[in-house]
Amino acid sequence: MKRIEEKLKEIEVKDRANRRLFRGVVILISSLMFSSLYFGTAISKRNKTIALSEVTISEMDETIFEQKVEQSETYRKLDASYDSLRRSLRPREYWEYIRTEHSVEGYISYITNNWGIDKTPYLPRAINNLRTSAPEASGFRGWLWVGYKYNNGTYVSGDVVEVIYRENSAGNDVRYSEIKKGDIVQLTTTRNRKTYRYRHLKPSSTNMHGWRNKTKGYVTDVWKKPGTSELIIEIKYY
Repeated sequence: MKRIEEKLKEIEVKDRANRRLFRGVVILISSLMFSSLYFGTAISKRNKTIALSEVTISEMDETIFEQKVEQSETYRKLDASYDSLRRSLRPREYWEYIRTEHSVEGYISYITNNWGIDKTPYLPRAINNLRTSAPEASGFRGWLWVGYKYNNGTYVSGDVVEVIYRENSAGNDVRYSEIKKGDIVQLTTTRNRKTYRYRHLKPSSTNMHGWRNKTKGYVTDVWKKPGTSELIIEIKYY
């Protein structure tokens, strides 16, 4: 009897062990199946993302190419418009327009702007019309301080104006040189500049119309204030 009980206990022990082993195998298989399903889904999503990215990149490349084509076409149209304008303005017609307008700003623009139009026959007339006071071209006059002229002849700019045109001279060669009568100068400061009706620059003689930032003026007179090194100029401007 005892032998049978011992045998039954051995069978029960083995049975429990087998059940635990079975459960372990089932859990392991389930884990493997879940991992396979999870990673399979992730890989599928990644492949889809890669495919979508490739499509997006392809679309972006196509868009960029189209934009480049559009820009190129825009530049081509602008160049064509400029050429058409340049061809439509003949030298004489251009000068007649400026002469009829008869303004300081118009003459200054005619002298300093380079539109590819031959101005040689009319340039002396434009300069003369700026230089002479009768008939007076429409515009304003004003005096302003521009720097120092020392007794030894040294000129020190006050960084107020720079020379952009001097007859029979290259612009870059005279840009920071001493201001001379007949120069065309440009305001370099970032603010508008006061001008004065008289060269002593008294506050009571301030002009109503100041000189606008970055605009140009024609120098009609240069004056060194007596007893000082201050250099003061008179300009005609717009």
